[in-house]
Amino acid sequence: MRKRYNNKQIEDLATIAVKDCLSMTDTLSQFIKENDKTPSWDGEVLIYKSNRTDKKDIIGKVTVQVKGEMADNINREECSFSVDMADLVNYKNDGGTIYFVVLIDKNNPSKRKVFYDALTPLKIDYYIKGHKNQNSRVIKVKRLPGDKYAIQTIFYNFYEDSKKQHSFSNIPPIKLRTLSSSNDIVEITSSLTIFSPKKKLPSPIQTFLNNEVYWYAKIANSPIPHPIEMVSDIKLISKDGFPPIFVNGDRYDNYMSKTQTKDDITIQFGESTTLVFIKNGKGARLDYRLTGMLRNRIKDLNFIISIIETGVIVFGENKKVDLGQIHADTPFDIISAKKQLESYKRIEQFWKSLQVEADFDIGNIDSNSSLEELYLLMKSINGKQAIHINLDGEHTGYLLHKSMSNFQILLFLDAVDKKKSLYNVYNFFDYKGIFKVARGNTEYFASHYSVLSPDDYIELSNINLSKMLQSYKDLIDRDVNIFEAANYDLLNLLFAYDKHTDHPIEILNTAKEIASWLLNESADNLHAEIKMINYLQTIKRERELSAEENKRLYEISENENSSLMFKLGANLLLENYKVARIQFEQLCEQDKEVFISFPIYKFWK
Repeated sequence: MRKRYNNKQIEDLATIAVKDCLSMTDTLSQFIKENDKTPSWDGEVLIYKSNRTDKKDIIGKVTVQVKGEMADNINREECSFSVDMADLVNYKNDGGTIYFVVLIDKNNPSKRKVFYDALTPLKIDYYIKGHKNQNSRVIKVKRLPGDKYAIQTIFYNFYEDSKKQHSFSNIPPIKLRTLSSSNDIVEITSSLTIFSPKKKLPSPIQTFLNNEVYWYAKIANSPIPHPIEMVSDIKLISKDGFPPIFVNGDRYDNYMSKTQTKDDITIQFGESTTLVFIKNGKGARLDYRLTGMLRNRIKDLNFIISIIETGVIVFGENKKVDLGQIHADTPFDIISAKKQLESYKRIEQFWKSLQVEADFDIGNIDSNSSLEELYLLMKSINGKQAIHINLDGEHTGYLLHKSMSNFQILLFLDAVDKKKSLYNVYNFFDYKGIFKVARGNTEYFASHYSVLSPDDYIELSNINLSKMLQSYKDLIDRDVNIFEAANYDLLNLLFAYDKHTDHPIEILNTAKEIASWLLNESADNLHAEIKMINYLQTIKRERELSAEENKRLYEISENENSSLMFKLGANLLLENYKVARIQFEQLCEQDKEVFISFPIYKFWK
């Protein structure tokens, strides 16, 4: 027949079990009394900086409550316990408490298991929110670790988080859903101090699985970080603050983020790979779904292959984590993956050879035929081999605007055999042929860039504006009219810049280079007023004009020998709108239409 224990005996057995667990630690000193009559609390635990228990080494103290319960089954990982609502309110007002529940074996009271819940103000707020009219709330308590370092970690981090949260006891925490919409949020931070033997570094994965992590928002003009509201399962996760990781010798910076629940932790690597670690489980479950952008695919696929081959990640410089057995949600053929990776690298190298800087959205290649078309272009580009293209017309050369996923490229087709429709394909900006353009009754040599429209400067992926100015300089000896062509192209650049809502700085910088070159090098090949007005209208798109620059425009506007069109342009840039209106009305209808067609008309108000 089992002995029946009264409440005092149960509480004494529970208190002894808790004191035994705390006594084996180095930095904690307990002051817990058996059968304590203090309302809501049973004692306190002092936290020290080290195993020296001097007064000067005290970091702080944590209050505790101990409850005992007889049970048939004490071998579990967590259990539930009912707590008076009045006690929860008292704990919150005092800055939180660590709540212990000890399960005592009914058949053998010497066998006991200690459970706990670190009741920070934020967690208590979660328990009592919406339940204040109830007399009690059921809390979840989990097994207290048997390792002294883990117990020290629990107490230290509880103390630090409670301090941060206690000052906000009467202020609602920041809601998770408002974080992204608030302009006052400067940074989201968290911290976790881990105690461990000097020669044994803890696993980062298990660290996050076995410890509670709270997050805080740094608010503009506030010296104190604000706690973020707890939700029932998911904790807030961020990429910030993670160390670089190394897999198979390759370094990955800012590559991981994590999501933690009470049962597992999911780590996201890059855009394509997740590893799910189950608490108290062995190994990890791998899931991979390659993203659409080429560079991400290369990086992510290289990472996946390395993970499968090595099964090891190094966090920072020396925190090595063996992933154990990896289970994939979908079969993973590593040989096919390596061939795919090499194919992606060749595609990336191809776009680099065309001087395309943007990332290629390979996920938007909507069919195998589109991918085959890309491979054919890679094999034939710049005259490597002629290909069959159906074209109408008798010309020996054609410009071809070609769309491929998110890229728009300009190609030049040079006929090899027109009867068989065979053409060599060139990246237009690499083609070595000479171009001529006709304007009015004049035909002259021109830069490759002179055949482009304003939209081409915006839309073409394979355009390299850094070579644009040099393309005119290379033709000066052939034709001095190149200055006029360059001036015409300058206006198209300004059109392109004004048309693009994001105002691409590269286009404006190129326009400034050309405008400055024309101003200083074109001599008498262009009107001085045209060069000055076009240079200053380019500058005015970037900043306010200086007093000296405005003086140059004033001289043009007051020069009796300047044409009315030049005076009008100068007054627009000077913002003399009343004078400009009068001068505009003095133009003939044809000249009005011409002036409206110039990019300087954007300054009209």
